[in-house]
Amino acid sequence: MKKSIGLFFSIILGFVFLSACQNSVKQSSSGLKKIDFILDWTPNTNHTGLYVAKEKGYFKDAGLDVDIKLPPEDSSSDLIINGKAPFGIYFQDSMAKKLDKGAGITAVAAIVEHNTSGIISRKDAAITSPKDLVGKKYGTWNDPIELEMIKSMMKKEGADFNQVKLVPNSDSNSITPIENKVFDAAWIYHGWDGILAEQKGMETNFFYMKDFVPAFDYYSPVIIANNDYLKSHKEEAKKFIQAVKKGYQYAIEHPEEAADILIKQAPALANQRDFVLASQKYLSSQYASEKDKWGQFDSKRWNAFYAWAKEQGLVSNDLEDKGFTNELVGD
Repeated sequence: MKKSIGLFFSIILGFVFLSACQNSVKQSSSGLKKIDFILDWTPNTNHTGLYVAKEKGYFKDAGLDVDIKLPPEDSSSDLIINGKAPFGIYFQDSMAKKLDKGAGITAVAAIVEHNTSGIISRKDAAITSPKDLVGKKYGTWNDPIELEMIKSMMKKEGADFNQVKLVPNSDSNSITPIENKVFDAAWIYHGWDGILAEQKGMETNFFYMKDFVPAFDYYSPVIIANNDYLKSHKEEAKKFIQAVKKGYQYAIEHPEEAADILIKQAPALANQRDFVLASQKYLSSQYASEKDKWGQFDSKRWNAFYAWAKEQGLVSNDLEDKGFTNELVGD
């Protein structure tokens, strides 16, 4: 769900971007503190806890009026970095390049405890591990970190990345072009595109990237915050994250009810209830192994990915213990 979502969404989200840039933290007419939150993509089950917190009044109980906004294409982090909004959703792997350049952002909560992304392919392509990508068409969005991760997995199995046929992937989901044989395989999040493939009855193979390179069990997605905001609004930030935590804890315990709240808050999903519910049931089991520990980061896992990125020359600086905190989400 990090990939391009197409021209249509670019136009629609562009209008939303304009409103997102105006007074992202202010007092609402109700006396509540107004906060803008920028999503990474169109509403989906990665976001359910946020919508639950809004619907159930957890934000209001914390004295907050939270406006959940769609981003301009591929720019959620830039809004946070530039102080146009205090919070948003991003990804640890994508943060590497930003942190390496000194961007003032910090990951304040992990939405999902472990990395649920991996490589999906048509069953007839016979791709069950990274080495099987040799001679196959891989749908890529041409991100240096993405390609280096594929290369590292293949190298570990003694396979040559240069023998993979790279095909640009600009589709709003990766399942349709795989089904239509535009390419054989793509990197997806199982909780969305993987469930979509199951719902369509496609015969596929899938493997988690973390199962081949442990350093790839990084955090994706995460909630990020602007560093200046955190310094000047520490208590407000903690109230916000604690309300979000309650939302995700509710989704862990009540996946069906949470899915219906997501659909209510994002009506475009109304005609896909079976799919949303299946996705929600999967992700509700993945948000956290223990609901009280939702959002927490393991420093060893966080650092392992950035150490790998440094070894591959993807970042110039040592990012150990940089860019995350457990202070707001708590123990």
